[in-house]
Amino acid sequence: MSDLPTRINSAARVRFTDPGEVARGAPAMSGSYISESVPAPARVPPLKLLRFPAVRERTGLSRSTIWRLERIGEFPRHRKIAPNVVAWVEEEVSNWIRSRTDAVAS
Repeated sequence: MSDLPTRINSAARVRFTDPGEVARGAPAMSGSYISESVPAPARVPPLKLLRFPAVRERTGLSRSTIWRLERIGEFPRHRKIAPNVVAWVEEEVSNWIRSRTDAVAS
């Protein structure tokens, strides 16, 4: 068990070297395993869709105000996610709220 590598924070790739690679000048010993460190992929936050009650709760706006603002282009557009079902992208709604609060604070 003491021959096992220690845990690392990035992804690791292990490959088996071909004995013929040594003859071609590969830096590894014949027939050995080589551990190569590969950087971990950047984490992308998942998209979250908000249904109307969540949008209304977060913004404090009424149904008619949200639809009116959306129609004139002052609120993020909804997405049709299924027949008779719409939702808004959480990040777009959060950015809209931030822009409104920044405008009031200025």
